[in-house]
Amino acid sequence: MSLNVKERKELLEAWVSAAKPLGTKVIAQIGGAPLPDVLELAKHAKKLNVDGIMTLPELYYKPKNEHQLVEYLEEVSKAAPTLPLIYYHFPVMTGVDVNMQQLFSIASSKMINFGGAKADLFVAEQVADQLIGDQKVFIANHHIALSALMGHHSSIATVSNIFPDLVHAAVEAVNNEDLENARGIQKRLNKLVDCIASHGDFVPSMKAAMELVTGIRVGPTRRPLTPLNNEQISSLGNYLINLGVELHSVT
Repeated sequence: MSLNVKERKELLEAWVSAAKPLGTKVIAQIGGAPLPDVLELAKHAKKLNVDGIMTLPELYYKPKNEHQLVEYLEEVSKAAPTLPLIYYHFPVMTGVDVNMQQLFSIASSKMINFGGAKADLFVAEQVADQLIGDQKVFIANHHIALSALMGHHSSIATVSNIFPDLVHAAVEAVNNEDLENARGIQKRLNKLVDCIASHGDFVPSMKAAMELVTGIRVGPTRRPLTPLNNEQISSLGNYLINLGVELHSVT
C-alpha cells in the first residue's frame, strides 16, 4: 500500500516474470488505493493473466454493511471479470468489520468470480460450510500447523517468505499425521516470529529479518513506518543466531 500505481504495476510484472516459469500462482493485491487506481490495477493484472486479484475495502469512505462492501467488490471485479476476486479482510487495519458469513452469502449470490477471502482462522471456520467451488480462505497468520490440522491449506503469511522450509515442514507433518513434530515446528515458528516482532514495528522488523535470513535485499519501509536502525538490526541478527538461524549477507 506504500507504492504508487506505476511501482505496483512494475512489481507485479516482476513477480509474474519470476513465478510463471515455475508454475507458481500469482494473486495480485490491488486494494488500498482510490477506486480508479484499483480498477486500473485490476485491468493491468488481467492483462498479465495472473491467477486472481485481491482487494481491501474502500479505506476512507468505508462500507457500513455487507451489502455496501459487496457492491464495491462487484465494481472492482468488473474490471477483471475472468479473474477470481478475493476479499482482503483485515479489520484491525481497515476498520471494516462486517459479518463474514453474510458477506460470503451475498457475494456468492451476486458474483460468479467471488474467490473467497484472506482472513484469520476464526473466519475460516465460520464460513467453512459456505465455500462454493474453488472458493478459499487464505489464512493470514503464522499458525500454520493449526490451520493445516483444521483442513485449511491455503495461507498468505509473511513468515512463509522468511522460513519457507519450516512452513512446508509444518504442513507436511500434519499431512503425515505426525502431530508431535508439527507442534514442535509450530513452537519454533512462534519463537522466531515473537523474536522478530519484539525488535520493532511488524513490517520494518519483518523486512529486516527477510534480509538477514535470506540475503535478499527488500529495501526499507516508507513513512510513516520507520526502518530498524543498525543497532536494532544487529540485535535481531544476534537473537536469530541464538535461535539457530543461519544468516546470509545481503546481495
